[in-house]
Amino acid sequence: MKAFAKVLGLVVFGIAVLAVGVLFFLTRMFDPNDYKEEIQQAAREQANIELTLGGDIGWSLFPWLGIELKDVGVAPIAHPDQSLAQVGSLGLGVKVLPLLRRQLRMSDVILDDVHLQLVKGDDGVGNWASIGPQESAAAEGADGGSSAPPATEDKQMDFAVESVQVTNASVRYEDRQSGQVLSLDQANLTTGALIEGEPFDVSFLGLLTTDKPALRVRMDMKTVAQFDLGLKRYEFSALEMKVDASGEPFSGRAINLQLQGDGLLDLTAQVAELNQLRMSLGDMRATGALKVTALDTAPTLAGQIDVAEFDGRDLLRDLGQELPDMADPGALSQISLSAKLDGSATSMMLRDLSLLVDGATLKGQMGVADFERQALRFNLAGDSLNLDNYLPAVEQKDGTASQQTGGSKSTAAPAEWSDESVLPLERLAALDVDGSLALKQLTLTGQSIQPFKAEVVARDGRIQLKQLDGGIFSGTFASKGEIDTRQTPVKVSLTSEIAGLDSLAAQQAYDVPAQVRGDLNLNMDLSMRGNSMRRWMNTLGGNARFQVDDGALLGVNLEQQLCRAIALANRKSLSGEHGSENTPFRQLNGSFSIRDGQITNRDLVASLPGITAKGKGEVNLPDQRLDYRIGLLLEGDKSDMPDEACQVNERYVGVEWPVRCQGYLHNAASSCGVDSEGVTRVAGQLLGNEAKRKLEERIDEKLGDKAPQLRDALKGLFSN
Repeated sequence: MKAFAKVLGLVVFGIAVLAVGVLFFLTRMFDPNDYKEEIQQAAREQANIELTLGGDIGWSLFPWLGIELKDVGVAPIAHPDQSLAQVGSLGLGVKVLPLLRRQLRMSDVILDDVHLQLVKGDDGVGNWASIGPQESAAAEGADGGSSAPPATEDKQMDFAVESVQVTNASVRYEDRQSGQVLSLDQANLTTGALIEGEPFDVSFLGLLTTDKPALRVRMDMKTVAQFDLGLKRYEFSALEMKVDASGEPFSGRAINLQLQGDGLLDLTAQVAELNQLRMSLGDMRATGALKVTALDTAPTLAGQIDVAEFDGRDLLRDLGQELPDMADPGALSQISLSAKLDGSATSMMLRDLSLLVDGATLKGQMGVADFERQALRFNLAGDSLNLDNYLPAVEQKDGTASQQTGGSKSTAAPAEWSDESVLPLERLAALDVDGSLALKQLTLTGQSIQPFKAEVVARDGRIQLKQLDGGIFSGTFASKGEIDTRQTPVKVSLTSEIAGLDSLAAQQAYDVPAQVRGDLNLNMDLSMRGNSMRRWMNTLGGNARFQVDDGALLGVNLEQQLCRAIALANRKSLSGEHGSENTPFRQLNGSFSIRDGQITNRDLVASLPGITAKGKGEVNLPDQRLDYRIGLLLEGDKSDMPDEACQVNERYVGVEWPVRCQGYLHNAASSCGVDSEGVTRVAGQLLGNEAKRKLEERIDEKLGDKAPQLRDALKGLFSN
């Protein structure tokens, strides 16, 4: 037995020596370089490519079936002069014996100086489209009459690679339709042992550049990967990526982005995940998780993102973006957010959003419903927000204008209305917005609006302000409006209801010379055309009704004007001023219509102490002038005045004493005075009334009760 074993061992040894000798002979006597032409022809027939083998082919047979190629070129067979790929050197080896067990055991796969030239032509077809087996070859079996062998079950081959090394690689992609050029240079890829089901290290370095816009991005990525070819499942753990970018989008500045996390790509389930995500960009830190489903059909994104508080101004500065000067130099210095992500290939929404900006909290949802249309959608609610902090800084005013009452005293003509454009029509026409905002308090132009609600819809050139409600100056307002850029010229319309507004506070807040005090109630429906103040004033039209309670006309002393009218009728001179600087009233109400900037009022009524004022007139907005007549009717207290020239008695009851306001709008109150012509008519009326009264007294003296029928007939005759 021992002898048999000894003999068997010698035989095996002899066979092994013989096999080695045969393989040695083959590697020495058989030169694959003699078959370059056959290899190139096979490449043409099987892959439809023109293969260039510039260097010698090195090879080995045992224990590795190895090959080494140098100066390899690949081009489409239809355009052999247009290089698709070039490889400086390629080396790989496959163990021979494991192949018999359907096991693929490869040595290090090494590629150096790999350069790809990918071009999409003017017709939208890439230069790689023609590579691969031809349809005619595939259909040859069907037309040749020979029957294909029956299909057999394809067993998965066991796969393992000791490592992959790609050095000094580059990829250049050119889209001639768009003119876009993208290049990946200085690319290096290194992996550990690629064994199915076992983790391996992966590292990648590369420089990505684009020309539109000019951008340079250097990437450094490391991760631990694992794959299952049968399940088409690929995992990435301990992913670390560093990105250094510079170029036009960042105004030439360099930015640094760092990304960490764990990834999963499951092609069977059509799912891609990025978990334990950690990202830093400048001083901004974010965490979250992302998941994409239906990869091949309709990719859908879901996830969570949390961004810790960061300085938005510093971040934008790091990104090469400079913010305009704002009223608050520290605006946007405190920002944080938390939200769920919901997106697709065409949209991205932030849901369950909690956004903190400079101490103001906004919650709700916002995002882009369509990237191509830049369709903005939002529904936000919050506590308080001071918009003034984000508006351009304005010079502080001395506050003198707000202290004026009765309008300006200047008689100079006001500045003409401007022809400059007011609205950015092109930007408004392109808007696609649907959103709402609700705040407990909004600060705007120094005023507190609480609460505040707004809803806007902008689409296809039509901007609709569906709601603008709030509380301000102790009152409330509710408005709706529209800007229709589809019409030429553009149409602007507004409807508004105001209730209980402190009119004096409103005038003082906006540095308007105060002309009236009291609680304002106003309903108006207005429209105008064009895009300048001049056009708006010339085309303004609509209707309005107003009422002011418990107020006063500021800078208007109607009692003094009445005394002047009575003194003029009495042909006497006043000895001094009467009444106060302002004229108080219980209620002031009326309505007006507007056509082409002409405001017409016919029903003004004011209830003053002992006086009823009635008014009518016009306001010319294009010329900024008014012509208004006020009639003062005595009622109530008719006691004698200290000034003899202004003695009021029952003879003046029911007589309308005329006052006329005529001048520029900015000095409307100071332009009011006694209507001399009207007073002359009143005086004549009074003389007639006095003559009638005396005549009636004489008739009573003469006839008394003796002839009552005749007495009444005579009185009636003179009354007519």
